[in-house]
Amino acid sequence: MKRDSDPGFEPAGEFPAAPSEVVQHEAASSACEASEGADGALRHGIVETPEFATVTASPVPTLSGAQSTAIAPARSPFGRQRLYTLGAHSRARWQAAPDNLRGSALLVLSIAVFSAMMAAIKAIGTNLPLTEILLIRQAMLTLLILPFFKEDLTAAFRTGHLGLQLLRGLFALGSQFTYFLALLYLPLAEMTALGFSQVIFMTLTAVIVLKETVGLRRWLATGVAFIGVLIMLRPTDAALDPYALLAILSAILLCGVTVFIRLMAATESTASLLLYQSAVLCAAYLGPAVIWWEWPSAVEWTLLLVIGIAGTIGQYLFTVAFKIAETSALAPLEFTRLLIAIIVGYLIFAEVPDVTTMLGALIVVGSTIYTVRRNAAADTRAAAGKVGAGESKKAVPPSDTDPGAM
Repeated sequence: MKRDSDPGFEPAGEFPAAPSEVVQHEAASSACEASEGADGALRHGIVETPEFATVTASPVPTLSGAQSTAIAPARSPFGRQRLYTLGAHSRARWQAAPDNLRGSALLVLSIAVFSAMMAAIKAIGTNLPLTEILLIRQAMLTLLILPFFKEDLTAAFRTGHLGLQLLRGLFALGSQFTYFLALLYLPLAEMTALGFSQVIFMTLTAVIVLKETVGLRRWLATGVAFIGVLIMLRPTDAALDPYALLAILSAILLCGVTVFIRLMAATESTASLLLYQSAVLCAAYLGPAVIWWEWPSAVEWTLLLVIGIAGTIGQYLFTVAFKIAETSALAPLEFTRLLIAIIVGYLIFAEVPDVTTMLGALIVVGSTIYTVRRNAAADTRAAAGKVGAGESKKAVPPSDTDPGAM
């Protein structure tokens, strides 16, 4: 009897075996198969008891190669559960971390996101009109923040300072447009460093417009920062770089934006300030964008999406960072803005800042950090005095050092 299903069975040749031999051989073969089935079940964990006599062997079907590969292993539920556990553990550790540490991490992350946005604008700014890029960016930002104000959207447009709202929007327009125009032609690190010159003009504006009192140390820090800006501008050269002057003009106009915010902070909501600024920017960019419109390619549309989403996420992270952490703790991290700009500029645009730019930048950044820490200490003392007098403590929103954050 020939058994093709058993590869280990050898045919008996041309002569048939005796009936008794066939019976004996099949009995022995059945015993071996039962033993192998029990051993296999033990190896695969099917049988848990060592008492083989109590196990009843059942026939195991034989599968071909195609049938065995068609059976997919069952997914274990332990992978999803482990990810959930790790996520919950990470959230618990994040909530348990000190506020200053969490705020510092969020600020650094926001700086990195803003740097990615600036790199994307710089990459496509020579191919598409700048007004078109800024219109799409502002429209996306507005659409992304509108759901947060849907409950009081009508109330957000009610204002008692329409003139100040429009003026603030115009200052934001000038600051933003000059900033990104200079960004297209200046190295990323130099553009970032010149943005720190805002500390100089903010001190002057505080004295002249807001009638604030500035101490000797803050004046000294402002003078040191001015020296750093002069080093970066290189006034001894034959001609000043016009785009560097545009970056300085952007910083001056940004001070005006900050002044208007402070003048309206007591009566206008954050939603009102954001929506009026967005309305002015979109209205100003719309006409030129339509006239000089160029249809973006697929790659450029991708970069425009990055610009819009990164700008919104960066602003959100920036705001949350200053809500949960002290300004004095976040001030030294302004240096990372320059560091990340250097890294991004080198990796994407092969830009290497020269020694003069770096020297001036370090002077300006150091002065900025000192000034912010001094201001934060003064705000803390003033807030403590108000709380002691029975007044509510109100957080003072920080002023942006980057018009790209608007």
